[in-house]
Amino acid sequence: MSNRPRPRAYFYRNGIELTGHKMNGRCVEHFGVPTGKIRSAVCFSSITVRTTRDEMLTEADFDGPVSVKVWSPEQPAAWFGIASVDTVERINAEA
Repeated sequence: MSNRPRPRAYFYRNGIELTGHKMNGRCVEHFGVPTGKIRSAVCFSSITVRTTRDEMLTEADFDGPVSVKVWSPEQPAAWFGIASVDTVERINAEA
């Protein structure tokens, strides 16, 4: 097992970190199915984070789509989105 720090997920809406969300700052296990792109961010149907067990989160867990900053001390931050296909299509149509 590696001693390297695990990447962590930080959730945002409208540029504001959702610090009160209980899954904010948890270790990333994996992303779900790609659902499209909003601007330059690839969006996924879900993200799975580590708690005492794996927790799969969708946009429903945040009452809407969110941006996800994945960060670890060894890598620059990478940004993704958690949004359904319908949400991605709607946001892109409004742009």
